[in-house]
Amino acid sequence: MMGRKKFDMKQYHNLSLDDLVSPNDLYRKIDEAIDFSFIHDLAKESYSHTGQPSLDPIVFFKIELVGFLEGIHEDRALERRIKDSLAIRWFLGYDLDETLPVHSTISRTRRDRISKTVYQAVFDYILGICIRHQLVKGHHQSIDSTLLKANASLNSLEALQPKVLAHYEKIMASNSSEDSPQDPSSNPPQVSSSKPMRRDPEAKIAKKPGFPRALYYKASTSVDETCGVITHAQVDDGSKNDAELFKPIVSRTKKRMESLGLSFQSLGADQGFYSAENLKFLDQERLTGYLPVRFQPNNTGGFDRSRFRYDFEKDQFVCPGGKILKFKQYHSQYPHQKKYQAREKDCRLCPQKPQCTSVKFRTIQRSIHDDLIQAAIQRCQSQEGGKAELLRQTQAEGAYAHIKEILKFRKLYSLGLENARKKFLMACSVINLKKLLQVPRWLNERFCQLSSQFFALFKERTRLRPCLGFIQP
Repeated sequence: MMGRKKFDMKQYHNLSLDDLVSPNDLYRKIDEAIDFSFIHDLAKESYSHTGQPSLDPIVFFKIELVGFLEGIHEDRALERRIKDSLAIRWFLGYDLDETLPVHSTISRTRRDRISKTVYQAVFDYILGICIRHQLVKGHHQSIDSTLLKANASLNSLEALQPKVLAHYEKIMASNSSEDSPQDPSSNPPQVSSSKPMRRDPEAKIAKKPGFPRALYYKASTSVDETCGVITHAQVDDGSKNDAELFKPIVSRTKKRMESLGLSFQSLGADQGFYSAENLKFLDQERLTGYLPVRFQPNNTGGFDRSRFRYDFEKDQFVCPGGKILKFKQYHSQYPHQKKYQAREKDCRLCPQKPQCTSVKFRTIQRSIHDDLIQAAIQRCQSQEGGKAELLRQTQAEGAYAHIKEILKFRKLYSLGLENARKKFLMACSVINLKKLLQVPRWLNERFCQLSSQFFALFKERTRLRPCLGFIQP
């Protein structure tokens, strides 16, 4: 006989929420792995001792964690998901008849109540657990960056004409005592005097391969070689280039490793982080850096610089025709670059001039850090350089792929640099937490050892792409 289900909703139920959640549920594992009570001590300075009770900061951070695990980053959608899931209710500590936090409470708590310092402390706490379980050694770090799309479009940009108008009026007021006639055509067009604003003033226009021209923030990370745990995370405005951010990233990573009792010895990065000043910085910090050197292309079509012999004692170059190129001046844009120039008479009489240069005289540039540049080239061409490059591709770039594809964190739904830093720190904390939960605790060390051995074998059997590209000062 065909059964027909009848649904008669009961007003009272004799059941427990704990019985409705699977013993193997992900949120049960997280609750067993981390004691969130430390958040109360971190956030107590953000709350007053009087007034109405606020949203529990532990509940707030659990909601943030749920948002990344579920791939939901809009507060309204996150509110709906929390109400629908029994496991999330159990994880947050809300029974079936209790009212859950609404989206506006979540947003205000993130924006106004919980500071970036608390987010950083949560990240450090989870990193400390990973270190205690020997998932981090700290010896080698892979550094990389990516762009996070801001919650604003190019259409939100506004012209800065009101500021120009205010400056013009100020100048005209200072000259009002003069009786000289004014040309009416010289007056600027009338524009709105309202203050120029846009949706997110701290977002900057940026463009790089694979990203359309838009408003972005730049996120940077440092990833440990052992199990791919993120050891440092920061967010800056999207207009800054990687070479400019290199020193702050390395300094903060080194400081964190030292505070955790780990030895930071070497790092790997892509060509975007290269500059001669960064090589000098690594030498001063006594760190081994695997930074692929960007060679400056020979646009003149003449003899390559390798055809010119450098005399260290006299600080001059000797051309293939035996003529001298003496030091002329330092580069106006790159102070570490020295410019060497041949005499116009020598070049005019040289029979090899058509093959050497198309201008009146030949010039050669050499960095004052040339010894560091040559050492960096040799390191990148070595077997260790190939291993560092592969580690960066698999772990640093893999972390960003996980953040954007698995956690669905491709765009910010909040405004401002401070909120962007909070969200990215939480995303990196979730990555580290998932690394911690992947393997049983007693297998963590052995798992990472086997992973390192597998990557070492894979590197030896794989033909690595060349580490060199094009050198630019």
